Amino acid sequence: MALATLMLLPVGATAAQAATTSADRNAAMYEIVVETTNGSATAYLDVYNAWELSVCDDAKDGYRARAEMRNLTTGRVIATAEDANGSFNACDEGNHAYPTPKLSDTVRVTVWVQDGASGSRRYTDYQDY
Repeated sequence: MALATLMLLPVGATAAQAATTSADRNAAMYEIVVETTNGSATAYLDVYNAWELSVCDDAKDGYRARAEMRNLTTGRVIATAEDANGSFNACDEGNHAYPTPKLSDTVRVTVWVQDGASGSRRYTDYQDY
């Protein structure tokens, strides 16, 4: 007989938001972990999970946390992630690269925050893989 696990969610929370926050993540599990220059958002790249890109909002500033993965070899943006409502400690995960980069390609993960959908990038930082 299998035991069932019950996960209680706050009202309005999604399973993805409740399951993982930036504070819960083990940085050693990712090939890239890059924070904005002011520490208000963090992007994660898991190459061994189908090139999964995630971004987490780490500040109560109301800004959207955003990240993109760009294949520098081809020049194409191949994945994006966004915490669109600016919720503190919320993460957008499960964003897989398409098309999948070749092992010889160079990939750049860029993270930033912005005010609203069309705001300018703030506190941008990046890391290459």
